[in-house]
Amino acid sequence: MLVSLHWFIFLLNLPAATWNIYRFIMVPSGNMGVFDPTEIHNRGQLKSHMKEAMIKLGFHLLCFFMYLYSMILALIND
Repeated sequence: MLVSLHWFIFLLNLPAATWNIYRFIMVPSGNMGVFDPTEIHNRGQLKSHMKEAMIKLGFHLLCFFMYLYSMILALIND
């Protein structure tokens, strides 16, 4: 996005990318991944993980429609 000078889209995606990198780095050693299935059910973290997943879904849905609008606008202008 930076190479093609789409600054607004880059700045929109920067917080989500930073959050994903942070989550990946902070995975405790010994876990299978960010979402360890046994730990979610043992500690009762399922509700917080579902909330995070719904926020991400809303963000990606918003981005999808923005990208779709940008693509249609680019096709019409050419």
